[in-house]
Amino acid sequence: MRAMPTILVLTAATAITRASPAIDARNVTFSGAVVVTTIDTGRLKGEPTQLGWSDDSSQWYLLTQERAADGGLTKPRYFVMSASAPQPAAVGSQPDWAAAYFKWKSGKTGPGVTAPEIEADTSETTKTATESAMGGSTYGGGGVDAVSGTSIEGAARRSEQELKQRVITLTLSGQTIGRFVNQPLLPGYTFGWSPQSLGLLAYVNDAGHLAVMDMRGGHKELPTSRDVILPAWSPDGSTIAYLQKAGKKKWELYTVPVSTEGRQ
Repeated sequence: MRAMPTILVLTAATAITRASPAIDARNVTFSGAVVVTTIDTGRLKGEPTQLGWSDDSSQWYLLTQERAADGGLTKPRYFVMSASAPQPAAVGSQPDWAAAYFKWKSGKTGPGVTAPEIEADTSETTKTATESAMGGSTYGGGGVDAVSGTSIEGAARRSEQELKQRVITLTLSGQTIGRFVNQPLLPGYTFGWSPQSLGLLAYVNDAGHLAVMDMRGGHKELPTSRDVILPAWSPDGSTIAYLQKAGKKKWELYTVPVSTEGRQ
């Protein structure tokens, strides 16, 4: 039976208690980002789909899953890490603290509030197929381009082919915070709410950088980051953890201290 621990729809966060403070994301300061460890998914199997913190911020939780032929996720594997033991250690199931963390980290709204909400829009686009054959191969009996070695007639036909793409776009306060092309929506994969005390969102912007955003749409990015996934705030709001691509099957776990100044 296929195990599917990943939530495939955005759900509301905790019940409303009080409004989040009006922190201006433009006043957020990132300190030096630090590499905690390198994660080899070739060894662990699967791809990272969840990252979280323990309540006391002493451990991180990592979930990896394998991609099925239909794009769904299967074969979950659970790991924990710490600063003193940074290499992922396998555990039998998702820790209770990780499940509780993921619930508020990946909700439709931030902890303790009912607005603004993350909106998910599904659309279909088309992409023109322009693949080229190398090495002088010919297609359909047409002439061969002396420069590229591609059948001119075949290339013309292929350029007319259109590939349909299903795109799910996540937005918050007018900002794009996630985009999934021909893949299922994974809440928390491209964003993570801060604790209620801050009222901010960490997310991956269109350039692949880690960024933070306030509820009015103000934002600030960490320009030294790249190819980021799974941004996750520590429960005390002092640090953001994230994974950054480091190779074909390798990711680096980073932490970056953050501080906030000023109010809107």
